[in-house]
Amino acid sequence: MSSDSSSSSSDGPVQLPSLGNLSLKTVAPALQVKTQSEPDYLDFDVKGRGMWEKTVASAGWGYLGGTVTGALYGLRTGAASTPNTRFKVRMNSLLNHTGRYGSRFGNAVGCVALVYSLIEGSLDKADADTYFPEALQTPALNPALAALLGGSLYKSSAGPRVAALAGTIGLGAVGVTYAASNVVPGAKFGSTSFM
Repeated sequence: MSSDSSSSSSDGPVQLPSLGNLSLKTVAPALQVKTQSEPDYLDFDVKGRGMWEKTVASAGWGYLGGTVTGALYGLRTGAASTPNTRFKVRMNSLLNHTGRYGSRFGNAVGCVALVYSLIEGSLDKADADTYFPEALQTPALNPALAALLGGSLYKSSAGPRVAALAGTIGLGAVGVTYAASNVVPGAKFGSTSFM
């Protein structure tokens, strides 16, 4: 072994280069370092929440509402169909029916809400209401189309008649909501939505 091999540890500490003339704004714009006084601009969306926020909110609320409704229905049917009056048997029947109907209703309503919201958001992004005559352009046009298409798509695997019926039920639900908002004084369609 020769001792004349050079190593970096014998040269002393490593000197770092001077970073005094380095501009952070050019190196990392993600840091949002401001060099001058400039105004801050806020992104403003005229239509309210974005498509994805509405989709997630409506799917979540639909799942929660469907689960609660199904659980209450399961509680009622479980209490009515208990084969025995003993506490453990009755409790088992209540829990079985509550879990069965709560999960089924919750999944069904959550899926319908998800499909409806995605179709409505897509129609809004495509400005689908501009392709219809002026007489049909109402605030309920895109929601009505979304309900018709969403219900039809959700039940499309059951056949065309069932799909048409499901689409008609969705269209009717939006129609009833639109009519009710016109009857209530001061109410505007879609303005009081919590989603």
